[in-house]
Amino acid sequence: MIRSTLHNHTRHCDGKNTAKEMAQAALEAGLTDFGFSGHAPAFFDRESTMASEEAYRQEIRQVQQTFQGTLRIYLGIEQDYLDPVKDRSAYDYVIGSIHNIKVEESYFTFDWTQEKLEELLAALGDRELLPQIYYEYMIDMITSQKPDIIGHFDLVRKLNAGEKYFKEGRAYQKLALNALEVAMESSSVLELNAAGYRYRSTPYPDRFLLDRLLEKGQLVTVQADAHDTSGILANVSKAVEVLKEVGFRSSLQWIKGKWEEVGL
Repeated sequence: MIRSTLHNHTRHCDGKNTAKEMAQAALEAGLTDFGFSGHAPAFFDRESTMASEEAYRQEIRQVQQTFQGTLRIYLGIEQDYLDPVKDRSAYDYVIGSIHNIKVEESYFTFDWTQEKLEELLAALGDRELLPQIYYEYMIDMITSQKPDIIGHFDLVRKLNAGEKYFKEGRAYQKLALNALEVAMESSSVLELNAAGYRYRSTPYPDRFLLDRLLEKGQLVTVQADAHDTSGILANVSKAVEVLKEVGFRSSLQWIKGKWEEVGL
């Protein structure tokens, strides 16, 4: 049973609802613990990231007071690898994610639209460089930035259904598995992000990566990556079923301010 989620967005970044509206929806969905993880400001992305960390923190603190005694609320943040937050101590947890690639002095996103992805691929020149660079970033993010949670581990495949832009065969899987080994040796927790179903037939990470996690006895935390009130638990049940099919019997959930192993 999923009682807690931490990867959630509001109007402060690219979400559609206020923090209060999201918290109310979480309460009505039966959650006991709920975290906010607004996209941290990034100098190369003014469109989908928050304008002010202080305004964001202030609103979440207000919502914490409003729901005190009914829903435990946490103040987190989702940072982009290329522009991490300056003060981690201001947050209960940090989700580390990769949404952008730097090519020379320009920044390109690969998960917004196909048009933007194609601009990145044109700048790279070789399409197969995208997953290579992505997983190089992933390894460095895990080892140098040490996020509490690793966001959508294989997001690079989001718009690549049918291998439209790059191959996801043996070479790709080797890159992903090498990065996963680094993740499993770290103190970061991997999320199973149900938002993968919005574009693909699987969550993030893909099945072969879940198989390796189970083999190594590594648990994941199930997250909806909600951007509106209707998405509080969107596709979470499907993601949980995948975990069960792989062989998982429990997941990590943030309860009363710490990780607990909770049965699925």
